[in-house]
Amino acid sequence: MATYGAPMLVPLLAALVLTMAAQTPAADRDLAEELARSGRTVDALAIFERIAAEHPTDIEVRLWIARLQLRLGRTAPAEAGFRAVLLHHPADVDARIGLAAALTRQGEWRDALAILVDTERDAGNNAELFAALARACRRGGDDRRALEYYGRALALAPGNPDLVDGYEATARAYGSSMIVEGFAEGGVSDARSVSLTATGRVLPRLKIEGRLRLQDRNGSSETLGGGGGIWRINRSTNLATRVMAGGGNESLPNGDAMAELRHYRGAFEMGGIVRHLSFADVGVTTATPLLAWDTGARWRLAARYTYSWSTFRTTGESSGDHSALLRGTFRGWRRVDTTLTYAYGIESFEDLTADLIGNLGANTVAATLQVRLPSLTSVAATWDHQWRSDDTRLDRLTVVIAQGFP
Repeated sequence: MATYGAPMLVPLLAALVLTMAAQTPAADRDLAEELARSGRTVDALAIFERIAAEHPTDIEVRLWIARLQLRLGRTAPAEAGFRAVLLHHPADVDARIGLAAALTRQGEWRDALAILVDTERDAGNNAELFAALARACRRGGDDRRALEYYGRALALAPGNPDLVDGYEATARAYGSSMIVEGFAEGGVSDARSVSLTATGRVLPRLKIEGRLRLQDRNGSSETLGGGGGIWRINRSTNLATRVMAGGGNESLPNGDAMAELRHYRGAFEMGGIVRHLSFADVGVTTATPLLAWDTGARWRLAARYTYSWSTFRTTGESSGDHSALLRGTFRGWRRVDTTLTYAYGIESFEDLTADLIGNLGANTVAATLQVRLPSLTSVAATWDHQWRSDDTRLDRLTVVIAQGFP
């Protein structure tokens, strides 16, 4: 058996160390990329940052770090990372797209669009570029162009789930829709109701809608119908109005007029609703401020307060009441949302009936499961349980089927 002296061992050990040193960063890089693509963002980021500390001039690693920072919602570090790459490589297409994406997330969509339009001349057909253009256009309020860019991106990368989700969300917001809603009540009420809502875009900033509601209760059938419109005042503010009417209704209102203003600012949605409902013997006027917060992770939290003023025509009496609602939506899966709701007073003025006006002290808990299908179809089922101030109980099962059209 051959033996080696110290002079021969030194070069062999040195070669072994050099080989391991050459292989370790590549192996780490492969592992980090695999973790990043499987959604383990924090773990991948830690490995990339370790590689960057040892190889500070590795541009691809720097780009990965900036991308993952952006994925985690750390827009300022992501922007700084992309700008650091561009400082030495100003023509790098991936860095320019990433910088624009970071700017879009921070609300600087005009600067992002300027970068992306300039990059388009160099990038050619690039799915990431078209996706970034779509997101910047949508942030700027131009959903029509956003849909066009999403379509171009999907033609190049049809299996990308982020692109599919972005396209579907934009199509639902900008396109037309048909919604069928039905519910059945048990307990103190035996009501059965079905409603149909159709919306269509007639102008880039204007949608019109028509609604029809049919209800059967205690052997009596009632109808309520009408329409309205949704006007996009600017990229972050919508105004909706609607008027509905019925004839000879005892349970449903004979008139329902509503105006709603919603404003979006970053992760927050705020607004208000003013409404007047006219029943056979009572008129109800409501004012509702509302607030919602998209946490950026998996939760959306919403709150609503309503002050209502009821005037009884027969007695001439009037009274004021308060209602409040708290709602949390958990996006646990890509196409499935679950929502929990608690309401004091009236849980939904959309479904207010005459018998509820005397029971404004009701408490309601509800659970909703919503599934969004790739065909722009969504199906939601809600179970409500309500206990009223007169010690009666009500259970309701509601099913909503919505079909969108781009």
